Amino acid sequence: MTDLTHDLPRSTEKPGTRAWVITGLLVVFMLINFGDKAVLGLAADPMMADLGMSPSQYGLVSSSFYALFSISAVVVGFLANRRSNKRILLIMGIIWALTQLPVIFFASVATLLVSRTVLGAAEGPANPLAVNAAQRWFSDHRRNLPTSLINLGAALGVVLMAPLLSYLIDNHGWRSAFFTMMVLGVIWSVVWAVVGKDGRTRAPGSDAAPAPEVAVTGDALVAAATRAPYRTIFLSGTGIAVFIAGFAAYWALALLVAWVPLYLNKPLGLGTATAGTLIVLPWLMGAIVIPFQGFVSDRMMQRGRSSRVARVGVSATCITIAAVCMLLLPVVPGTAPQLALVTVAFSFAAVQIGVGMTLMAEITPVVQRAAVLSTLTAVTGLSGIIAPALAGRLIEAHGVGDATGYHQVFLVTGALFIVGVACLVLFARPVRDAARVAQKAGAGH
Repeated sequence: MTDLTHDLPRSTEKPGTRAWVITGLLVVFMLINFGDKAVLGLAADPMMADLGMSPSQYGLVSSSFYALFSISAVVVGFLANRRSNKRILLIMGIIWALTQLPVIFFASVATLLVSRTVLGAAEGPANPLAVNAAQRWFSDHRRNLPTSLINLGAALGVVLMAPLLSYLIDNHGWRSAFFTMMVLGVIWSVVWAVVGKDGRTRAPGSDAAPAPEVAVTGDALVAAATRAPYRTIFLSGTGIAVFIAGFAAYWALALLVAWVPLYLNKPLGLGTATAGTLIVLPWLMGAIVIPFQGFVSDRMMQRGRSSRVARVGVSATCITIAAVCMLLLPVVPGTAPQLALVTVAFSFAAVQIGVGMTLMAEITPVVQRAAVLSTLTAVTGLSGIIAPALAGRLIEAHGVGDATGYHQVFLVTGALFIVGVACLVLFARPVRDAARVAQKAGAGH
């Protein structure tokens, strides 16, 4: 196996400029990732009219994106354990750009099906590989902020890309949006090929010790580990808690994309245009809360607090706030209060996505992290298939314009949040679980 690791500076050293440049490029990578996902929905109305697509055909095309999404995330994640992350991310960026070409020049239902299936396969590993690539440039007690920034890319994608793509569709035709995404993909790939670099990771056997004021974390215990059984990682208390809490967080994210715009439009009576504008609010709040959580967690750990407090505790607090807001939605009257609750509920829960990845990295030997993070994304992302479908059944039973079905969905989501918080508080012990993983793996010297 090719060794892609290099010695990290001692944990008391701050990351250099290159680390933050790489992180910035990966944030843009995730921004483009969102744009590729969203462009189909934004262009749906004129595209369906132009191509004569029926709603059922459009639904099939939309679902095709997820046909290979989770499978690809796992397969490429295990491949990334042994291959250059820079090279894999570059290949993914190029594929993203190339999948837009047939839509621009040879658009049809069949073309869209193939294009979106390939695009979904190429985007499945995007988030975990981007997080893994960024984390390789940071010692454990400094990973919270860069991980949060990577996950911020989706929120920035909504805030920045949706208005731009909508403007292009309205003024230059729906194909111009796909052309723009192709150009952005090509530009990013060229820059990444020149500037991107595989990150440095503490080499097995490194005995660099954290400074006294820096909390000892699970990462220090698995730093010298070679490989551990995956079941030891996934079935640890931390692993189980992260999977369950992450499932709840992705559940909310899927509802935010699929049904919350319609909730603002119909039951709240805001209308299509206003709902399309106000749906940005949860994403804007997320753009504030997610990096703030990363900053706070990093500062807490640099001052000696354990990862259980700085990561698990902060995330559990945020999800608890989200759960309270979600459960209040069916009983609080008034459009403005309900809009405020929607904004907080769907943004605060999202911090668990980044925290979960950081916790899993903390208890996983470095040579296995890409596979573990990709598997985490694949499994928790399955809620994105279940949540919209279940919501559709509940909402259809009462009518799209009736708030009852939506409120039932919010109650289910709030209950999932509570389960996720309980699992984090009761089972997540990253330092303990990292020690068990290291014991199973054995330590190399």
